[in-house]
Parts: sequence; structure tokens; C-alpha cells
Amino acid sequence: MPGLARGHIVCGLDIGTTKVVSVIAEVGPNGYPQILGMGECPTIGVRKGAVTDETALGKSLSQAVLAAETMAKESVKTVYLASPLASQLTGWESLNEQLLNSVQLIGLQPIELVPSVVTAAEALLTDTDKKLGTVLLDLGGLTSNLAIFDGGVLTQTNSLAVGSEHISSDLALCLRTTISEGERIKKLLGVSYAETEDFVEVRSVGGNDQRKVPLRAVRDIIESRVKEILELAHQAISQACRPESLAGGVIFTGGGALLAGLLPLAKNVLQVSKLAIGRPGRVGVPDEMWVSPEYASAIGLAIYGAKRKFRRTGRISGWRQVLDKFM
Repeated sequence: MPGLARGHIVCGLDIGTTKVVSVIAEVGPNGYPQILGMGECPTIGVRKGAVTDETALGKSLSQAVLAAETMAKESVKTVYLASPLASQLTGWESLNEQLLNSVQLIGLQPIELVPSVVTAAEALLTDTDKKLGTVLLDLGGLTSNLAIFDGGVLTQTNSLAVGSEHISSDLALCLRTTISEGERIKKLLGVSYAETEDFVEVRSVGGNDQRKVPLRAVRDIIESRVKEILELAHQAISQACRPESLAGGVIFTGGGALLAGLLPLAKNVLQVSKLAIGRPGRVGVPDEMWVSPEYASAIGLAIYGAKRKFRRTGRISGWRQVLDKFM
């Protein structure tokens, strides 16, 4: 029997604490998505993991969806949701009512809500990773979320109330500068630096003056917060299983995974056999800029939605039908 006809479209909204990413994809004959458009917008109307302004959040969602629709040349009415606000494995139990209202305010009908770290796994982890025992650690803006897979199944998710945006805030506070300048310094230095450099230039509030700050002091600020995140993650993993038993180790994703020097520091804290930065595959992604850890959850959401769209048609044939008997 033939696969899905052209025109079966899925839309996903990855609602993060700092940005919203929308993705529109066409479901291919093999059930895999071909991404047609993506759009993003800063998240407004959310504070400390809770929706504080439904209308404002709706505007963020609408702008992200419009950008994706424009690129894809498609309009959508239904949407799969991913969010770090989802604390359960799947289902509506974890859906914040105000989050649902914000989606419906812009004329979209939610199909399903999934934790963003789970959708990221769709884009980053193989079946072998899941069978061996692997932790996916999503270093988001205001939260860090982890999913533990073992024996081929998802065994636990966990959310930590600290993320990479806290590093920028720490730098702004300690160096008496702006959040944007703290963000620039964080991305520039990470937790590693050249030994030959002794100082870093920091812009003052207002941007009129610059001053030199000892590089060691700046690195200590960044490292302190990164260690806190890693130690909290290690504690959560240790409560669920023995870290040394996870043959697949820990895969990092999210914007915080781009922090220079992350893996050497994580090796000393997490005590696992393998560490890596997870990046979505190039297949089905139209622009190289989207092949980044910070978009893994959105791309995984397209894969997640495509699988469900494909399965609901019942049009599984040939090798796929045989394969499913062993999955």
C-alpha cells in the first residue's frame, strides 16, 4: 500500500522559558518529516516557569507560527506542543490551563503536550542509545530538564529550576553590567579561556565606558553556576539509577550545551562513561542554522508529530510493517 499522500502537514510549538520555536513539516511516505518552515520569537508572558499573561504569551506563539507559516507557505490549525512546563511523561495532566488558553487564543487546537526534553530525544537519541541507558540533559534558559532512558524506554523526567540564563544574570550582577552584556561574555568565554589573556573588557551600564576585569574572576562566576546545574543533575540521576550503569552516558542539548568548555567540567561532576553534545541530524532540515542543540526540541517535535500522523493513517507497509513487529 502507498504511504501518506503529499500534503499531510504537522505543526509543532516548542514553548521554552526564553523563546518559542514553531516548526511546520510535511510527513513523508516513510513517516519521517520534511521540515518546510521554522520561526522563533522571544517568550513573553511567562515568569519563573508559570504563565503570567495569557495574551502576551499568545502574541509570542502567534509570531513564531506566522514566521513558520510564511516560510512553509502553509497555514495550520492544529498543533503539537512541547514545553519544559510539562512535568509528566505525556498527557494533559501536566498542561497548565493558562498555557492551553494562550494557544487557543491564537486560533490553534492543541493535539498533545509533551515535555520538551522528550521531543528533543526524538531528534538526538537512537534506539541503541535508549537501550544502553542514556540521559538527555537539556540546558534551557531558565530551567534544565533531563530524561533518563534505559532498556529502550523512558524511565524518568526531571526539571531543575536553573538554566543558562542564570549565568548571564550572575555576570550582570557581579560585574555591574547589563543582562545582554552578561550574555555576550558568557558566549565569548564559557568555562574555558586562553591562558595568555588576563583580562576581559566589560561594558558598563549604558554602554559608554569599558573596564577591564580579571579573566579568572569572570570564569569563576560562570563556572560556579554551571557546576550548580551539573551537581543538581547528578543528584537527580543518582536518585533514579547508578550513573556508572548508563553505558550511553549523558547527551547535552539546549542553548546551554553550546557553552565552551562544558564537557571537561561535566566529566568531573557527572561521573558517567560518555559525554557528548547532541545536534539534530541534517536530514529534513532546510537550513544549516537550525542544526543546533538549541533547536533539537522543536525538530524532535516535528518527528514526534509525524510519527503519530503516520501511524493514525494505518498505511504501514513492506519493510516498515515487518520492522514494527520487533519494535
